[in-house]
Amino acid sequence: MAVSIEHIERVLAHLNENGEISTLQEFGITAETLRRYERRKRFWETKQPKVGILDIETSPLQCHVWGTWKQRIGNEQIINDWFMLSYSWKWLFDSKVYGSVLTPEEAINRDDSRICRELWKYLDQCDVVIGHNINRFDIPKAQTRFIVNKLAPPSPYRTIDTLTIAQQNFRFASNKLDYIGELLLHDRKIHTEYKLWLDCMNGVPERLEEMLVYNKKDVLLEEEAYVFLRPYIKSHPNMAIYQESIEPTCPTCGSVDIEECGHYATSVNRYLAFRCKECGAICRSRKVDTPLKSKNAIMMPTAR
Repeated sequence: MAVSIEHIERVLAHLNENGEISTLQEFGITAETLRRYERRKRFWETKQPKVGILDIETSPLQCHVWGTWKQRIGNEQIINDWFMLSYSWKWLFDSKVYGSVLTPEEAINRDDSRICRELWKYLDQCDVVIGHNINRFDIPKAQTRFIVNKLAPPSPYRTIDTLTIAQQNFRFASNKLDYIGELLLHDRKIHTEYKLWLDCMNGVPERLEEMLVYNKKDVLLEEEAYVFLRPYIKSHPNMAIYQESIEPTCPTCGSVDIEECGHYATSVNRYLAFRCKECGAICRSRKVDTPLKSKNAIMMPTAR
């Protein structure tokens, strides 16, 4: 159930007057929920980029094959192409999860035009889109169905792929969202089986609803995984650009609550480094901190 702005403001007002322990007891919430409420309020009160979290589910291809291993499938072997079954979407730190699934009639007719138009409208509003394997699966798949359904490209947006972040920065035993969720968040995806996809393709109403529930859970888990991994994302889109802040601002989350934590050095210059007290990410100033008298004495290594 969506949490209203009014409720969050009541909780935070009680926090300011009575402290954290009293607030947790009074409203029956956890400390993590309270932190989430604080993030949401800051998100509403400041100019923030529109950040969406996306996950889609598609049908499998239907093909004629002669085996199950190392098959090279020709175009003439494809009986039916894949199509989109459902999508799920939420705005970062918003409590409501949006989404849509095909009706039984649409599934039987393999008609995903309606949900493609719905998803297109969300993407068209976005500055940043987050997802797990979004760069190799969700976005290319969605765009394939957009062009098939005669839709123009959405407005430009940046992407954050938590699968790529996991692969580049860590050595998890598995980089699947289900494993990362269990390891870091003690939460998992909803268990499913292949027959769910077959039933959805055949238009079974209750199975289509089950698919949407499964899809929405993925988006909720993805949001929590993103927040956990966020400090390690070196190529994170600069959120400060969208906020037009006049104070030094964390480029990763947009918070102004940052503190100096040393220096960041390149081959020829030194900069002040800062840690964000909100998200934990490290950033640096744009102004050089190398003493002027030292600049002329700095040498460069020879090319290798």
